Amino acid sequence: MSLASARAYLAFPHLEPELRAELEPLVAAAERGEAQATAELEDRFFEPLAFGTGGLRGFMAAGLRRMNRPNVRRTTLALAAVAQRRAPGKRVAVVGYDTRLNSDVFATEAASVLAAAGYQVFLGTRPLPTPFLCFAMKALSSACGVIITASHNPKEYNGYKAYNDLGGQVVEPWDAEIEAQMAALPVVPVPPVVPPGRISPIPVEVENAYLALGRDLLQHPRPFEPARILYTPFHGTGIAFVPALFEAAGIPLTISPSQGVQDGTFPTAPRPNPEELAAYAAPLREAGAMDAEVILANDPDADRIGVVALREGAWELMSGNDLAALTLDYLCTQKGRSGAVVSTVVTSDFMAEVARHHGLPVVWTLTGFKNIAVCMDRLETLGEAYAFGAEESYGMLLPPSLRDKDGVTAALVVAEMAGHYKAKGLTLFQAVDALMAKVGTFHNRLVNLEDPRPGGAKRFAEAMGRIRAAGLASLGGERVASWEDFQTGLWHGESGTETILDRPDRRGVALPIPRSNVLKFRLQSGAFAAFRPSGTEPKLKVYLQSRGDAAQLDRMEAEARALLGL
Repeated sequence: MSLASARAYLAFPHLEPELRAELEPLVAAAERGEAQATAELEDRFFEPLAFGTGGLRGFMAAGLRRMNRPNVRRTTLALAAVAQRRAPGKRVAVVGYDTRLNSDVFATEAASVLAAAGYQVFLGTRPLPTPFLCFAMKALSSACGVIITASHNPKEYNGYKAYNDLGGQVVEPWDAEIEAQMAALPVVPVPPVVPPGRISPIPVEVENAYLALGRDLLQHPRPFEPARILYTPFHGTGIAFVPALFEAAGIPLTISPSQGVQDGTFPTAPRPNPEELAAYAAPLREAGAMDAEVILANDPDADRIGVVALREGAWELMSGNDLAALTLDYLCTQKGRSGAVVSTVVTSDFMAEVARHHGLPVVWTLTGFKNIAVCMDRLETLGEAYAFGAEESYGMLLPPSLRDKDGVTAALVVAEMAGHYKAKGLTLFQAVDALMAKVGTFHNRLVNLEDPRPGGAKRFAEAMGRIRAAGLASLGGERVASWEDFQTGLWHGESGTETILDRPDRRGVALPIPRSNVLKFRLQSGAFAAFRPSGTEPKLKVYLQSRGDAAQLDRMEAEARALLGL
């Protein structure tokens, strides 16, 4: 079947020559009965590249299940059609891209499709951060947007993020309608014909406004002594704005000599992920040479932020949970914040406790900033202010005008925060310890589980089913006090069951949290374990929290692995 699909794919006369040249030898080898070629075709053609979590992501190559120009064309045709129905009064679209290989090619393809569909398209003229492009969507009142990026994946990947008329990643009903529209299109659509004048650069005034937005977030704390900071964009887009933002703010910044160069092959960080200490190997060597105190990092599309700092003389990667909680406390104790804090159900309770400490309400939602954006839209509808939002995976959003996480403006505020605590004689880790002394102790761990053997995703699904059916009486040596099944939307406790709400402390305005295949077990002490499998890959994440005993995380992880059969 996959061989037949590949032949049908090659039969499209307008298939790009480079894709045809790559695929034809593979088809010929499969026709000769070569097992490796047959397996490769099966992987490329057994199903289309899934439109999940707001877009596409995959290896770059020819095929239905690969990132390439036909798939970009097909997805953008669907996005344009849905935007015309859902945002009929808007005729502007924004398209941008990161530093990855072929990102500019895919972005030009997307811009051309949108222009041919009747939109005035503003296209980035160089690799630009995702948060800036989201800002541009709002500033230019766009009907939709596209960002070509695969975030922190290795160089072989690329991806496509689709945005709605509110400047956030598409959610229902947009996402389902885009999928349905794609299914009705040919797998290799005809290339677009672009009318003259329909594609323009993003105005420089928009860039200046974004830089001004970042400067407005400065807290100007007293006392303050600039920390010695080394910055790495992991060969990505952060270099376009972060140095200029720091210069305008008057905060010294040293750029990583090795990783400050834009390069889609990521030569010094094969996995350019700020959540993994291995990605910082080159900047850590540079930090030692320059006697740095803090390393700040953005992933290649600059929507995430990572911090590596000294703890008792050794470099350590700060967790996204701790960084978010510390940043929220810093903002509240400086100029103050008003409004609601938005968190996800797998994020540590540390940030929520800091919010309560400062008298701020908390809104809960599912994992992903597209869900945080929905909460922000609803707060706006209710006339409530947005104070802060974050999730454990190194994403924070400070400006209320954006609808996706922003590692660029966060980098500036975190640098200023580091200087404030330095002047008080504290490292960032000591500041976290001091904060926990006020609001309580939180130890957290993320366990990434993979089962690459055939049927791995099915085995994880079956394990989730077993846990869901049997429940858990105890975990890590402690009794389970309650548990939440986000697939049914029900909380289970000693008093019975009830609907899981996004604002349990404000039931008058609360809504049920959307459904998702997630299980969360809360222990008597406030510790928890949450299980969240991937919907498309043989992967499962386990989020663990202990309220006092770090060793409890080891026990919880061991039991979680046993429950999952790993």
